[in-house]
Amino acid sequence: MILVSPSFTVTRPLLKYNVLEIMSSPKYWLLALLLGACLRISGVTDSPVGVWRGDSLCATDAPSCKNEKVVYYIEAVADKPNFVSIRADKIVDGNAITMGTSEWEYNQAKQTLSWQANQRLWFLTISGKRMEGTLTLPGNVVFRRMTLKKDE
Repeated sequence: MILVSPSFTVTRPLLKYNVLEIMSSPKYWLLALLLGACLRISGVTDSPVGVWRGDSLCATDAPSCKNEKVVYYIEAVADKPNFVSIRADKIVDGNAITMGTSEWEYNQAKQTLSWQANQRLWFLTISGKRMEGTLTLPGNVVFRRMTLKKDE
């Protein structure tokens, strides 16, 4: 017999479980913490795949640089677990303008994304649902700073 009640009591022959009692036990929470730590140590992390929105701000006073609202569409690349495809759009007057699509290197252990072209390095660090990074020019000149948040 299964009883549905606020205490979620489940009765079976010779066994009775009260979910609320189990969850209030310190042993339950210790087990949950240890399981979470094991998953983190084993490399199970959030994937960068998804839609990210945020700002790409000028880090210099170069006249060619304009602060932008951006959207990055990140997809897995088949048979290349260390790469993702990123399509970068900027938002101008409410309209998306695609700046380009390219394959970026994904370092799962460090939770970083990087792409180098024409002596320019794009480097992003993922921290949960946030991503921050820079565009660096030759001579280690930081040209842009990006801050993005992953869509739910």
